[in-house]
Amino acid sequence: MSDRTYVVSSGAADIIFTGGPIVTVADAAPEVEALAVTGGRISAVGTESEVLAQRGPGTMMVDLRGRALLPAFVEPHSHPSQIAAALAPPAVDVRPFTVPTGDGVTAALAAAVAAAKPGEPILLYGIDVLLQTGLTLPTVQSLDAAAPANPVVLVSNSGHAAYANTAALTQAGITRDTPNPPGAEYVRGPDGALTGEAREAAAILTLTEPLKTMVSGAMPDRLRWAYAQLAAAGYATASEHTGSDDSGTLYATLAADPNCALRIRSYTMGTPELAADPANVPGQGVAADALYGVIGMKLWADGSPWQGNIFTTFPYLTTEATVRMGLEPHHHGGMNYTAEQLTQLATAFVGQGWQPACHVHGDAAVDVVLDAYEKALAHTSADLRPRLEHCGAMRPDQFARAARLGVTVSFFIEHLYYWGDVLIDELFGPEHGAHWMAAKSALDAGLRISFHNDGTVTPPDPIGNIATAVTRTARGSGRVLGADQCLDIDAAIKAQTLDAAWQLHLDHEIGSLEPGKSADLVVLSGNPRTRRPESLRELTVEATYLRGRQTFGEPLT
Repeated sequence: MSDRTYVVSSGAADIIFTGGPIVTVADAAPEVEALAVTGGRISAVGTESEVLAQRGPGTMMVDLRGRALLPAFVEPHSHPSQIAAALAPPAVDVRPFTVPTGDGVTAALAAAVAAAKPGEPILLYGIDVLLQTGLTLPTVQSLDAAAPANPVVLVSNSGHAAYANTAALTQAGITRDTPNPPGAEYVRGPDGALTGEAREAAAILTLTEPLKTMVSGAMPDRLRWAYAQLAAAGYATASEHTGSDDSGTLYATLAADPNCALRIRSYTMGTPELAADPANVPGQGVAADALYGVIGMKLWADGSPWQGNIFTTFPYLTTEATVRMGLEPHHHGGMNYTAEQLTQLATAFVGQGWQPACHVHGDAAVDVVLDAYEKALAHTSADLRPRLEHCGAMRPDQFARAARLGVTVSFFIEHLYYWGDVLIDELFGPEHGAHWMAAKSALDAGLRISFHNDGTVTPPDPIGNIATAVTRTARGSGRVLGADQCLDIDAAIKAQTLDAAWQLHLDHEIGSLEPGKSADLVVLSGNPRTRRPESLRELTVEATYLRGRQTFGEPLT
C-alpha cells in the first residue's frame, strides 16, 4: 500500500471520487488521486488503484473530470439568522453590491413606502456612505419626511448602525430618556434629542425588535434560504455570532431536518446578566455530527471603520468622505466598553468555561482586549482558544502578544477587496490602510488564522477571501495593499478550512480530507493550488457535501 493511502474501513464505500486533484489540506499528502466516503465519513484517501479497493456494487463513482475536490469551506464568523431576516426575499436589499448609489437607496425607500400600508413597518438593509456614491446618512427628520405614515429603519451594511424615523423609535419604546444599553448607544444631538441613529448590536436589536413581526412566521423558510446561500458558496459549516434563545430554537429545529444543509456553531451575545448567571455554563463538547451547538460568548470592543467608531492610536484622515460620516478632524473613535467592563465580562465568561470571541478593529482597542484576555486567562488552563474578530488595524507586536497568550484571530479579509481604495484614499492613508488585515504578520507570529465574510456585510465568498489573501488587490483601482502581507495559496486555503475549523474546536473532525473525518467536501471548477493568483476569483463551486450528503449543485456522477 502506498504511503499516501490511508484506509479506515474495509467495507464497500458509498462514494468514490476520482478523475481530478484532491486537495487534502493535510501535510503528509497535500494532493491525492482518490477519496472514498463511507457512512458520511472519509474512509480512504490516496492513489486511485488502492482507493478503488473499497468499490462495491452499490458504490457511487464520481468522475471529477479535472475539477478539484477540497474540504468544504468553514465560515467561522457569520450571522445566518441576520442573512435570513435582512436579505431573504422579499427583503429590501440596498447593499452597495445591489444598489451602488445614494439615489438608488432613495428610490428603493420611496418604492417601499409607496407599497406599504399605513402603519406597516419598513426595513431596508445595507446602506454604505463610503461605497454608495452620493449617499447622505439619514436623520430622524429626513426619514420622517420620507415616510410620514410608517415606522422605517435603515440598517447600515456594516451592521453597526441603524437609522430610524420617529414612528420607529416610538414603536420600539426608545425616547430621549432611554438609557444606553451596555456596549451600545442611542445617538443624541447637543440638545439631548434623538438623532434617529442607533449604534452597536444591543441598541440596533432593540430598535428593530418590533419589525420582527414582518418575518417571524416565515423565519424557518428564510433561514433555509440563508443556508442555501452558504452551501452554494461551498460552506458546510458556519457560525452564528449574535446567538440568542430565539435563534437557538430555530437552529435546533433546522438541525433536526434530515435535509439540513449546514452545521452551525453559535456564540451568544455576552451580556452582563449572563456574566453574572452561575448557570450560564457550557454543556458537553459538541461533536461534528451535531448540526447545532453553542460554543462561545460574543463581545464588541469597538465598532466599524465605515461608521467611524473604531478605537485607533492614529487618526482618521479629514476627507470629503469622513466629513460625510460626521467625523471631526483628528478623530480616533472609541470603545464600546470601558477597560474595566470588558475585563469583567471576559473574566466571567472564561471562568464559566466559554470561548470568548471579541469584535475588535482598532489597534488601541486590540490592546484593551488583550489586556482583558490576559487577566481572564490567568485563572484557567483550559484550551478555550479566545478569539479576536476582524482585526483590521492589528499590529505585528499585537499578533506576537496574542500568540503568547494563546489567542487566535479571524480576518474580514474582503475589506481589502471592496474597501481597499477607501482605506487608503479616504480613511487612513497608505501607512495604515495598506497594512489593514495584516495576515502574513499574524502567521509569522505563529498564529492560526481564519477568514470570514461577516454574514450580510459582503456576499458569502470563501474563494474571494482566498483570492484576496493571496493578491491583496482592491477591486476599484487594482492596487495591491501591502504586498509584504500576501499569503501563499496553501496558507490561504488552510485559513478557510482547517484553521477555521480549529477556531470552532472542530479541527479533529472537519477541515481536511483525512480518514475518519466527516465527509464535508466541496468540488471546485479547478485547482486553486495551480491557478494564477489573479484568476482565483474565476473558480466556481460545482458541488458541496455535508457528511457525504450533497447540499448544493447538480448531482455528480
